Amino acid sequence: MVVLLAIRYASLLLYLVMITAGWAYPVLGIGLLVIMAGVVLSGRRKKWCGSYCPRGSFLDLVMSKVSPKRPIPRFLTSRKTWAAGFALFVGLFGFQLWRAGLFGPWDGSSLMQLGLIFYRMCLVSSAVAVPLALWKNHRSWCAVCPVGNIMRA
Repeated sequence: MVVLLAIRYASLLLYLVMITAGWAYPVLGIGLLVIMAGVVLSGRRKKWCGSYCPRGSFLDLVMSKVSPKRPIPRFLTSRKTWAAGFALFVGLFGFQLWRAGLFGPWDGSSLMQLGLIFYRMCLVSSAVAVPLALWKNHRSWCAVCPVGNIMRA
């Protein structure tokens, strides 16, 4: 139990560092990608979503204190909502890759640009997660989270 709590707080710290310093240190975005990819490939969805996810830790340890904890609206848990959100997520990610020139040959700054893209995706999805937590339930974002839903499929 103590180890799990330590993991949750370390994950929360990683999230806060990523949100506050990711723009200046894009390598943090690459670190987040490596962690997510490792967990996704290991197939440990419940461990990721319940213990390791940095945003999940933030939502549980911080936002749960101010959330009204009402039931998550049914439309957020539907497959159509998830599919639309996932398509938007992938589209925005692809657009950022294209704008950064990462579909062509990579140069010395490509890895940092990729890290910056992951930072922006984290920041934008957090801008959705926080209002959802304040509106209904601190874990409302988790119903549409692309990573959790990919691992569920």
